[in-house]
Amino acid sequence: MKVEVWTDIMCPYCYIGKMHYEKAVQQFEHADEVELEWKAFQLNPDLPDNGAGYPVTEYLMQTAGITEEKMNQMFAGVKQLADDAGVGFNLPNAIAANTHDAHRLIKLAATIGKDSEVLRRLSKTYFEEGKDYSDRELLISIGMDAGLDELTIRSMFDSDDYRYDIKQDIQEMANLGFDTVPTFLMDRRQAIVGSEPVDLFLKVLRKAHNHWKKRTDKEKKMTVTRGKSCTVDGICEI
Repeated sequence: MKVEVWTDIMCPYCYIGKMHYEKAVQQFEHADEVELEWKAFQLNPDLPDNGAGYPVTEYLMQTAGITEEKMNQMFAGVKQLADDAGVGFNLPNAIAANTHDAHRLIKLAATIGKDSEVLRRLSKTYFEEGKDYSDRELLISIGMDAGLDELTIRSMFDSDDYRYDIKQDIQEMANLGFDTVPTFLMDRRQAIVGSEPVDLFLKVLRKAHNHWKKRTDKEKKMTVTRGKSCTVDGICEI
C-alpha cells in the first residue's frame, strides 16, 4: 500500500505529524506492506537560501503579517503538541529560510533509502536546534551523517538535479486539491491533512489497508481527516 506524504521542513506540524505517523506504523500489523514516499512542498519559496535565513519571529510578524499575540498563541499550541510527542521545542528561536535545497537532499537520500532519516534530522535542525537549514555546508554534513558521499552531495547542489521533481510534487499536490501540510495520502483513498494523534493515524492506516486489499480500481472516493496544519502563506494553525 502506497503512502505519500507532502511536507515542508519549516512546518512544525509536519515534524510532529511525522513522529505520530511513525509511531502508528510501529503498531500497524501490516507495516511490511507499506511503501512510503516523502514529497516536497514549499510554504514560501521566496525565502532566502544559502544560509541567509532570518528569525522565524521576524518572518511571522513582518512577512506573514501576524500579531505577536497570535504568534505566541501558536507557539504555545505547538509546544504542547511537541511535549506530548516527546520532541524538543525551540521554535521561537528558529530560522526561516528557503527549503528547496533541503528537499533536494531528501530526494538524493531516497536513492539510498535514507530519506526519512534525513528529513528527521532536518526537522530537528529547524524545530529544536534553531539552525539555518538552507546552509549548504550544514546540509552536506547532515547528508554525510546519513551515509551519502560528500562529493555526490556537492555535485547534486551544483547541478539541477531534483529541481523538476520538487516542482512536480508541488503541482501534483495542487492537482489533488490540497494546499496545506502535512498531507498524508494513503492509497489515494484515505487522507490525513495536518498532525493528528497516533491512534487516529493507526485507525486510518488500518482502514486504508483494508480498503486496499478489497477495492477495485473503479473506486475513486477519497476520505479526508483534518488536523492542525500550515498553509501556503506559512501560517500554522493555533
